[in-house]
Amino acid sequence: MVWDAVTDDGSSEILSYSLEVDDGTGGDFTSVIGEQSTYLLQEYTVTSNISKGVLYRFRYKALNVIGWSAYSPIAYIRAATIP
Repeated sequence: MVWDAVTDDGSSEILSYSLEVDDGTGGDFTSVIGEQSTYLLQEYTVTSNISKGVLYRFRYKALNVIGWSAYSPIAYIRAATIP
């Protein structure tokens, strides 16, 4: 999944992003990175608890001095084996 950085930051620098994924069955989202610690790297690979052929939902939100943003639109990604 590739996404663009938040551009509407309320005139406040982005301090962190939080990435969440579901379990592949449409259940609750779980934080992958960023919710509990500052995370600003531009690349992150989800490699654990992923099953080939399963459709996963991802979403993210951004943090600035005002607080957390609303969640992004949900992205759907089907897991595949990387050759």
